[in-house]
Amino acid sequence: MQWTEEQQPVIESTAEKLLIQAFAGTGKTTTLVGYARHHASMKLLYLCYNKSVEMAAKGKFPRNVVCKTAHGLAYGKYGSLYTAKQVNNLRLTDIARVINTQNWELARDVLSTLNNFMASADPGIDCTHFPRFQNQRVFTTAQSRFMQQALGAAQSIWSRMIDPQDSGMPITHDGYLKLYQLSKPDLSHRFEGVLLDEGQDVNPVIADLVRIQRITKVTVGDPHQQIYRFRGAEDALNSDWMADAERHYLTQSFRFGPAVAHVANIILSYKGEPRKLQGLGPNTRVKRALPEELGHRTFIHRTVIGVIENALAQVINEPRIFWVGGIDSYSLRELEDLYLLSRGRNQEVQNRKLLRDYRDFNQYVEIAEASQDSEMLRSIKIISSYRDLPKRILTLRSRTVDNELDATVTLTTGHKAKGLEWDFVSLYDDFTTDPLSPGMDKARRNDELNLLYVAVTRATKILALNSMVISVMQAYVDARTCASGD
Repeated sequence: MQWTEEQQPVIESTAEKLLIQAFAGTGKTTTLVGYARHHASMKLLYLCYNKSVEMAAKGKFPRNVVCKTAHGLAYGKYGSLYTAKQVNNLRLTDIARVINTQNWELARDVLSTLNNFMASADPGIDCTHFPRFQNQRVFTTAQSRFMQQALGAAQSIWSRMIDPQDSGMPITHDGYLKLYQLSKPDLSHRFEGVLLDEGQDVNPVIADLVRIQRITKVTVGDPHQQIYRFRGAEDALNSDWMADAERHYLTQSFRFGPAVAHVANIILSYKGEPRKLQGLGPNTRVKRALPEELGHRTFIHRTVIGVIENALAQVINEPRIFWVGGIDSYSLRELEDLYLLSRGRNQEVQNRKLLRDYRDFNQYVEIAEASQDSEMLRSIKIISSYRDLPKRILTLRSRTVDNELDATVTLTTGHKAKGLEWDFVSLYDDFTTDPLSPGMDKARRNDELNLLYVAVTRATKILALNSMVISVMQAYVDARTCASGD
């Protein structure tokens, strides 16, 4: 392997704390593999964010590296205790049943408080995890009473969640990961160093697991690809505990050429990024639309709704569709059952829990509106838009392929696209939030710019821009023209 002048010092570093900011397509995983091989005598833990990344990493890293997700680490000590009561997510109805309430506003706040606590590094549930009045310093008596009620309910539910004998209150995977973090595990008995991948998007509970270790820490990521802040993720690259780290930058991308790099750099300029991403890969073209004759194309969307709408629109072309993450991760089965519930065809509903949780569709709508649950509201919108939804979904399933090599169309959201790349990429026009809108707060603005940056840097041969990216680029040109006085 011929290492670049940026990669070589990273690979040979002996720093106890090493921080690598790797722009899109600059070979961060390849660089980490090089580091691991150079330090072959060290037993290293590669800590990644999901199972698919873990499996891919096992085929790349040398034998001195153990590849694990944080949940995988925690499972051996705590997760195995709760096999009989594990669930992926707690539902509003789980919360309402346990605290015996029909106040869906309260149930939503209790659920949010629990999720915020489990993603945090904090030792116990307190008012900082309560979402409702975060921007207030003074509370009314009614607000204070409501918050104390919600906090008390959250603390009670947490106690029941972590009781292996309490079958009436399930525990999530984040629940046993939180228990693992609270136990303050010492990984120095097994490893001499930890490689933390996607450091810009780890949640506080995982960041704390790494922070407390007394072994070599290597953190790699790209703050401009931080797109999970809405889930409580924090940027470990700019954390206090990595402030004294030896710092390196990877700016040379071999995924795409100068044209895509130019688009990405315009987006990053609005964040004040002084370094330039260098496009040293194929001479990628940037266009308004992909050519019609392509044998395969990938659409990147902002929302799940966008994916489904585009999929329904694509059916007329009789495509072979590959869904990144699998078709079932786009909530189509749940939508079918909800459609049947909305039509009173309860006997055809496959997920019988839906019937136990909701008296009828009207109650589902009532809970969705009261709690402002985005997933529930999204489902209602889709059902109202497509009266023949089951027939359309059946067609989509018949056109779905399991192997992307067999597909003519790949569908994904921007979030699922992170870490992936394709030859021909088109950005769908559901990126409707303008990151340059006056008055938008900085954090939300950066979230939208980051997602656009991730989306545009997936293409290797042709990138077709949507109206939002074109608008952002035009604003950049206009500003430069104005500044030059032309």
